[in-house]
Order: sequence, then C-alpha cells, then structure tokens
Amino acid sequence: MLRIAINRGISAAILIFIASVFSFILIAAFPGNVAALIAELRGGFVSQEIVNQVATEYRLNDPLVLRYGYWLSDVVQGDLGKSLRTGEEVSGALAKRIEPTAVLIAGGGAVALLVSFTLAFCGAMWPGTLIDRFTRRAALVNISIPKFFLAALLIYAFGVVMHVLPTFGFRGPASWILPSIAIGVVPGALLSRVARVSLEEVMSRPFVITAMSKGFGRRRILFRDALPNIVPIVLTAFGMDLAFMAQSALIIEPIFAWQGLGTYFVEAARFRDLPVLQSCLLIFSILFIVVNLAVDLIVMAINPLQRRPGRV
Repeated sequence: MLRIAINRGISAAILIFIASVFSFILIAAFPGNVAALIAELRGGFVSQEIVNQVATEYRLNDPLVLRYGYWLSDVVQGDLGKSLRTGEEVSGALAKRIEPTAVLIAGGGAVALLVSFTLAFCGAMWPGTLIDRFTRRAALVNISIPKFFLAALLIYAFGVVMHVLPTFGFRGPASWILPSIAIGVVPGALLSRVARVSLEEVMSRPFVITAMSKGFGRRRILFRDALPNIVPIVLTAFGMDLAFMAQSALIIEPIFAWQGLGTYFVEAARFRDLPVLQSCLLIFSILFIVVNLAVDLIVMAINPLQRRPGRV
C-alpha cells in the first residue's frame, strides 16, 4: 500500500507542476500589451517610458522559460506577487479569503451527502413504489436546476418572503445554510444516482439473497451489508463533486456576497488583475488535484481490492 501511495503522490506532484505551467502560460498569453495594461491599472499618464519600465520590472522582455522559472521560484517561497488593482500582497489576500470558500465547500459537501443518501436509500428501501419514483424524479429535477437560479430562489423564499435566514455576507453559521444548499443540492442529486445504481447492483448479489432467505429485514441488509460495499464508489464520485464545488464558488460566492476565493477571482477577471488570476487558477488546480489524491488514498485504505500489488 505504501508503494502505491507514493506512486499516487508522485503523480499528483507531476500534475501540480503541469497545472502551474498552464496557469502561467494562460496569463502570459494574455492578448495585448501586458506592460501597457499594468501601467494603465496603476493610474496616471502612461508614456512609452513608463511602459518600458513596467516591462523591465516584470521581466516581460525575458524568454518565456526564464519568466516561468522566476515565477515558480517566487511561488515556492510563498510570494504570489502584488495585486495590480489594490497593491496588496496576493498571498495575504488569499489567506484572508480561504475561510469562506472552505466553509462553503464543506457545507456543500455535507448537503450533497445528505441529499444523495436520503434519495438513494429511500428509493432502495421501497423499490418500485411511489417513494422510489418520487426520489428518481426529485433527483432529475435537482440535476436540471442551474445553481445560480437555485440560489436566487433560496434568497427569495427564505430571505425576502419568510425572513428566516440571512442572505448577505459571511456572518456566522446561520449565513452558511443557504449557500451550502445552493452549491450542494445539484452534486447531491448526481451522487444519489450513483448511490442508487450501486445499491441496486449490490442488492442483486447472492449474499443479499442469502441474507433475505435467513429472514433478515431489508433495512438491516441495506445499512449493514450493502452500505459498506458502495462506500468506495460513492466516495470516489463525492471527491470529484467536492473538487468541482471549488469552481462553483465562482458563481455562489458573489450571489451571497461572500468575500472568498471565488469572488476574488471574479473581481480579478473584471479588472484584469493578472497576478490574482494566475494565483487563483493555481490554487483551484492544486485543490482539485489534492482532493482527488486524498479520496484515492482513503478509498485505497478501506477497499482491499485497491491495495492489490498489480495496481499503481
């Protein structure tokens, strides 16, 4: 298992390196004169002399490979540069904005698990009944709802009409509920289909038939025998959903006025703040890779089949 874990870690490190290359190239290939853009964002009169000074300061005239090497060296040391719009250190700004995004992803993950297991187990408990058909249709409806539309409905229902939950700002646990629901319902509906299909496959296996012939109830078989068999599959799908929630933060955070990484990225894109865009792209890529690596290691720890010598 240790050898497989080391191999997975090396693969993740290579992917992070590749992600850093793409994060750098996407910004380096920004259309137009980047030096003139930076000079304009600093304000004041922009002359050719100032543009040349900016190009020298940011090493824009150096070969692309050298510029990447300088940038990667700074990133490894924790220096992500300064925001062109505010002048503050990007690393410090990211540190202040990580908490709202982390809370949003964690809350969305909890909602996704709750929705998925509720729909999947209700359908599996009473297959072919009205409850089963309702859970299938509920999952389909939830999958079809855009996240921004669901967020708007939640704000209108719980904030405007009923006035029971805050809809603006990151102001404690009560303000976490609606954003978590908005970001977690759709992944939960998708995950419920994975769990439901897996439960159907497990419930048709010979050991389940044997357990039923011995008089064990369906509920006991579902929770004691079927659940452990679907955990690796569901956990793998959940890891993908959790990583994609980081991208969904770009939509949900501005709607609820959360000052997280998603809002920071949107503001940077609006004002063409290149160092912030570059840093956010790298952070989101690393988050995606690390989450999937963690899920792989967890699945490998709980599933003996993943620890077979032939797997890498």
